[in-house]
Amino acid sequence: MVLFVLQAVFIPFMQSQATQVKEQLPTEPFALGQYYFNYSNQADGEYDLKRARTYYEEVIRENPQANDMVWYQLGRIDFLEGNFDAALFKFAKQLEYFGDARSNVFYMIGLTHGYKARQTQNPEDWQKAADGFATFLTFVPASPWARTDLAWIYFAEGKFNDMKPVLELGLIQNPEHPWLLNMYGLYLHNTDRKELANEYFARAAAAAAALEVVDWGRAYPGNNPEYWGEGLEEFQDVIKFNQALPQDSV
Repeated sequence: MVLFVLQAVFIPFMQSQATQVKEQLPTEPFALGQYYFNYSNQADGEYDLKRARTYYEEVIRENPQANDMVWYQLGRIDFLEGNFDAALFKFAKQLEYFGDARSNVFYMIGLTHGYKARQTQNPEDWQKAADGFATFLTFVPASPWARTDLAWIYFAEGKFNDMKPVLELGLIQNPEHPWLLNMYGLYLHNTDRKELANEYFARAAAAAAALEVVDWGRAYPGNNPEYWGEGLEEFQDVIKFNQALPQDSV
């Protein structure tokens, strides 16, 4: 039996009360939405997705085509809350109104279909996830995140050999990237090169140990800063778990 060990890709949405209040808030609705979404990913805004949504929706009510980012941001909130179809609707609106002006929308389409596929196990959802990441890579070929997540899709489908070119090019560009290294270790482990896989898991563990909490926050934008530390620990634990995988197929 092939061992399937899913790499953590995104921490589930968790809402908490805001812990910081700036002396002076923005006044424009979109800027307020950004503030409550903690858009800078530096933990310097409040994290309140309900308020962020309210202000983004106010922008849309005034003019649905006035801002080339508001549909994208609303889709990200829907994704974080697990409302995948609603997120995909908003990403489609983003493309309808603004085309590929913000190519990150293709990444989020891939991620949303990927998480939806985990629930549905529908081959069409897996394929749409792969297509989203592949499209994003035509805009940002060096993105280690899109390569990690495209490989995750292939991994989830058991298409281990398809992982290889995606990850190897990523490692040429980012040789000590812990997420790429961990995923390449999973590729090797599931193609019966377990000793070599352990070398990549060890490199991943060393690289992950050097990460700071803020590094994890930058890697997973949109998550509650209160839980960045837990997210980093979870990622490090995933690598340790993979290092402990049996050396023989079961």
